[in-house]
Amino acid sequence: MSSVWTGAGESRALWALVALGVNLSLGSFAWWRGWVNRSGWMGGVVLGTWILFFGRWPAYAVLVGFFLLGTGATRLGYRRKAREGLAQEEQGRRGARHAVANCGVGLLLVSLFPRIGSTALAVAYVAAFATAVADTMGSEVGQLWGRSTFDPLRLRRVERGMEGAVSVEGTLAGVAGASILAFLGALAGLYPLSMVLAVVVGAVLGSWLESLTGSLLRGRRAVNNEILNFGNTAVGALLAWMVARLAF
Repeated sequence: MSSVWTGAGESRALWALVALGVNLSLGSFAWWRGWVNRSGWMGGVVLGTWILFFGRWPAYAVLVGFFLLGTGATRLGYRRKAREGLAQEEQGRRGARHAVANCGVGLLLVSLFPRIGSTALAVAYVAAFATAVADTMGSEVGQLWGRSTFDPLRLRRVERGMEGAVSVEGTLAGVAGASILAFLGALAGLYPLSMVLAVVVGAVLGSWLESLTGSLLRGRRAVNNEILNFGNTAVGALLAWMVARLAF
């Protein structure tokens, strides 16, 4: 597994150029399609280049999977969500702040791959993105199709779109998204299939923590959504890492 992370025999300068070229191309395509705004394009190129450079193709596949799942969920039923005042701003285009909030923990973890090529670290890396996917898909699907939305802290029904609110439909969508990314990490060779459950458990608990925190801080301006997202991906990664450490 160490060769996946260290890229033995490859020129670091050449690989850096390859990583930059790949991300400039894919980032420009995403900008052209209207999936990201200008700052999102710039932030995505930097983050993507870093992750591809340090994590190679297996780690990068997880990043791409995260982006496609999150973007698809955001744009799903966008017109209806916009009419109801529940849609993501800028027609769903993601900016640099979204990239940092959702990918920052993964970027920090992938930086350790060349030095600490452990299964537990790879599990934590994927869990960080799986947590972000679970949160995004849970929110977007819940806002679109959630029939009964409730406050997880106070256990009472609330309106769709309220900060911290969850629904059965959204929760199931979040579990599905986290599971897809967890299996993708295993198929990419980052860890064995036996670690898929660790990723899903960490991701789902991390996303639920974000809902609980959002409910607790509802109406307060001290903590914005980006900080909450960064925090829940860190918690999801940590929980998955702990499960993986116990298993190995």
